[in-house]
Amino acid sequence: MRPFRKTNATMTVIIIAMAVGSVYFSSLHADDANSVDTFRQQWNDLRERMDENLADAAQYLESLIAKDPESEDLNTLRHAVATRFIEAQQYKEATEQFEKLLEFQCDHSDKPANQFGILMTVQSIQDMVRQSGDDKPLQTAVDRGIEALQSKKRQDQPTALLPLSQLVVLKAHFLVADDQQDDAGAIVQSVLQKLVSATQSERADEETMQALLRMLRSLTTADRENDQWREKYITMLDQTVSAAMDAYPESAAIQNEYAETQYLMITQWRQDDPDATTERIKEVAEKLGSVAVRNASVRAVLRRLDLHRERIAAVKPVDSLIGKPAPPWDVDAWVDASQTTQASLKGKVVLLDFWAMWCGPCIATFPHLRQWREEFGEQGFEIIGVTQYYNFDWDEEKSQAARSKDDVPPPTERFAIARFLEHHNLQHPVMVTPNESEMPSEYGVRGIPHVVLIDRDGVVQFVKTGAGEAAAKEIHAEIKALLGSDEKAE
Repeated sequence: MRPFRKTNATMTVIIIAMAVGSVYFSSLHADDANSVDTFRQQWNDLRERMDENLADAAQYLESLIAKDPESEDLNTLRHAVATRFIEAQQYKEATEQFEKLLEFQCDHSDKPANQFGILMTVQSIQDMVRQSGDDKPLQTAVDRGIEALQSKKRQDQPTALLPLSQLVVLKAHFLVADDQQDDAGAIVQSVLQKLVSATQSERADEETMQALLRMLRSLTTADRENDQWREKYITMLDQTVSAAMDAYPESAAIQNEYAETQYLMITQWRQDDPDATTERIKEVAEKLGSVAVRNASVRAVLRRLDLHRERIAAVKPVDSLIGKPAPPWDVDAWVDASQTTQASLKGKVVLLDFWAMWCGPCIATFPHLRQWREEFGEQGFEIIGVTQYYNFDWDEEKSQAARSKDDVPPPTERFAIARFLEHHNLQHPVMVTPNESEMPSEYGVRGIPHVVLIDRDGVVQFVKTGAGEAAAKEIHAEIKALLGSDEKAE
């Protein structure tokens, strides 16, 4: 199951209060001042009761809803009560409030506000699950939300597509976690096709395009459940976001989607060819140059890309490494408390693997790393992993690493790395370099995974960036050649 983001409970209350004050007040008749005043008084009374006694507050809200069961405003206040129950770690009571709110929203899903409300409620349950550890309410909520948004009455409403697509990704992740990969792929493909058709219909607009882009983004994150389709949807996202930019060049939202996607393409997904990466940075900068004048978010992305370009330019050329002694290692700490040193490995063929926990292509190489260590380990071969601090923590219950919004101390992150390696059955030594270390640059790292092969005399003989079967076969042949166990494969 995917790692869930934890939402600060106090901030959730503020968000709900803002929603009540803007979205739901606006749903009341503008000329019915008494209705607005009455609701404001009810909201104030509820807050006071929540401060004194949560159970009493919940009963008070039930009495109000019993008198006016069709009130969207009153039903939405369940969210605030549920949030307070979460703060008190009363998860059963919180679940009851969320379930009642979700049922109301599903029963009234003809309104776009409730369609998005379904997604917001599910996401709030998702946050609660992160704390409670019981994901059953989330699975139930996801199924109920999908059922409502996929009903025949909703199929012709494009506004339902965005919340539906996000719930379907959650459902697919549950299915993958239960080893139902085919079913997961089928429901994803079904909704994706609806989104693609919507973007090509006469009623297509930038909102439907955004829904498609957001679903593709959700399918390409570093979550383990995305492993089976990530590469396919990265390619689709790359093509779709370019088409979106051409179709809606004046849309700030589409401009932001394009800029952020290109940043990911350049820094994480398609960065195994330094020359192609540099060329893409140039193309993106040219395309977004005029846009950046009036779009601050795009300007920020372009600044980050410019810094990335400077880092690439500063990296030592790979050609300058070959045939030279391996640069010194810069070790902040060993993940496995290893006593390994550069000197202690002299006489062995060493594979340095530069990687990160968030890197999908890196994870794709893990089977090869395990295979090579098993095949060549007794012939004087060792693998050394090289990573750095990315502010990741480990979710023991979900068996996953996730980027934290809070500062993660280095020992805590090293523990996360150790658990991550254990989870993937990787047993080779792994070092973490200090922040701002020059070691990646000294070894020509412009993208990851990045492999450097060092011979028995400590001399660099081979460098390769990128994943895939072709790269793996090439690295395997070089290892055999350096060990003298076989001729290089042609």
